[in-house]
Amino acid sequence: MKFKLAIFDLDGTLMDTSAGIFATANKAVELVGRPPEHDIKQLSKFIGPPIVQCFINTYNLDEELIESAIGHYREEYVARGQFNAIEYPGIKETLAKLKEKGYLLGVGTLKTESLALTMMSHFGFEPYFSSIRGADMSSKLSKADIVNMVLKDLGIDPSEAVLIGDTIHDEEGAKEANVSFIAVDYGFGFPRGQQRTDSMLAVVSSPQELLSLL
Repeated sequence: MKFKLAIFDLDGTLMDTSAGIFATANKAVELVGRPPEHDIKQLSKFIGPPIVQCFINTYNLDEELIESAIGHYREEYVARGQFNAIEYPGIKETLAKLKEKGYLLGVGTLKTESLALTMMSHFGFEPYFSSIRGADMSSKLSKADIVNMVLKDLGIDPSEAVLIGDTIHDEEGAKEANVSFIAVDYGFGFPRGQQRTDSMLAVVSSPQELLSLL
C-alpha cells in the first residue's frame, strides 16, 4: 500500500482522550440537571460521532437541553478536559518514520478545529502534520467534509490518501470521501480483534503496525 497522504483521526487514534471527555460530558449534563453516567461502555458512545449525537447516544438527552449541554461541555473541555489526555505509545515515532518515508500527514477530527490545533500544539504533535482540520462550531461538518478539507489543503487526490481511525464514523467518512481506510482497534470504537470489513484495507492493533502497511 503506497499513498501520498495519511490522515489521522485524533480521539482514539493519536491520543487516549477518554478521561477528559468523560469527565467533561458528565459535568455538562449535571449542569443541565441530568444525572451523570458511570458505565464506561455507555460513556464510550460519546467518542466518535458529532457532539449533538454524542449527548443523544450516551445520555438520551432531551432535545431542548442539548444546546445548553454543548455550551457547558465546550467551556469545561477548553478549560480543563483537553489537557487530560495521553498519547498512545509509539505514535510519535510512527509519525516520524512515515514522514521519513515521504508521507504528507494530516489530522481530520470531529473536535472543533480550534481545539484540535490547541491540543496538537500542547502535546507536541503539531510539527508532524501539514494540515490539521476539525469541526465547525455548529457541528454541521461531517467526517467526509473534514477529510475533504485536508485533501484540498494539500492538493491530494482522494485515491492517493488513506484515513486512519478507530470508529465506524471514520470508516463511513472515508467511504464518503472516497479515500482508503485503515482501522485501529486500540482506540474506543472498534473492539480488540476487530475483523476487517470490505471497506477496510486493514486493521492494526498498534501504531507501529502501520509502518508495515504504509
